[in-house]
Amino acid sequence: MFLLISIAKVFIVILLLRSVATRQELSFNPVGRMLAMATDPIMPKNSKGNIAPLYIILLVLITSLLASISMSFTEFLRLFIVNIVSYFEFFMLFFIVAMLFGSFGNTPMGGGIVSYFFRLGLPWVRLARIFFPINSGKIVIPAIIILFFIYTSITFLLLVIYKVIVYKEIVNIFGILLYPLTHGIQAIFSLILYLVFAIVARALMSWVSPDPRNPIVQLIYLITEPVLEPARRIIPPIGIIDFSALIVTMVLYFIYTVLSSIVPIINFI
Repeated sequence: MFLLISIAKVFIVILLLRSVATRQELSFNPVGRMLAMATDPIMPKNSKGNIAPLYIILLVLITSLLASISMSFTEFLRLFIVNIVSYFEFFMLFFIVAMLFGSFGNTPMGGGIVSYFFRLGLPWVRLARIFFPINSGKIVIPAIIILFFIYTSITFLLLVIYKVIVYKEIVNIFGILLYPLTHGIQAIFSLILYLVFAIVARALMSWVSPDPRNPIVQLIYLITEPVLEPARRIIPPIGIIDFSALIVTMVLYFIYTVLSSIVPIINFI
């Protein structure tokens, strides 16, 4: 069932990207054409992707129900809540990444796939500006905090509902709150680990001279360049060998290990 949820999450990302793509991009842009090929069979003709949220809700509910099938109602409810919380955590991480990537829109790395992430992160940035009147790129941090607060609040509410249904009362309210806080923070820390994987992938790609126009290649360069470019200034190449990627990978993995050990996971379900 883990595979089912994982496939659904990949398709949700495709639907989200399709929802912000223009008609021109779906017809002429390489990334847009890939999105159109993947989603056209289920999208009505002349649809701009505005029904994508409906498909996403259906995917979340159907896959969560299928992955929660159990012999007892209590176990079914527990698994269902776990799967729904997993989806909310996934959405939080995705939109955090979208806002971070979208913030590169006005840099030399901007354009192309960055514009999709910029559009996806823009609603959260606008929401943050209601509470934080910041006009610069620094608004991304308050937007991430708001997104984390929403994730924590929804997860907390779901856990309270679960406790009321199963135990007919709410006990250990502080423990219930700690669950989304610790899991959410650990999930955000995991982005560091994904960055390590991206750097390793970029190092391996450098051996085969990939096509720079390939959307996947562009995405990996987008993810890694903000970290590797400053590292190259500190650690210049020795001859034709560039040690910056290796050093950055080791430092990031060390940071991830330290941060993960600071915040213990609270298993409350």
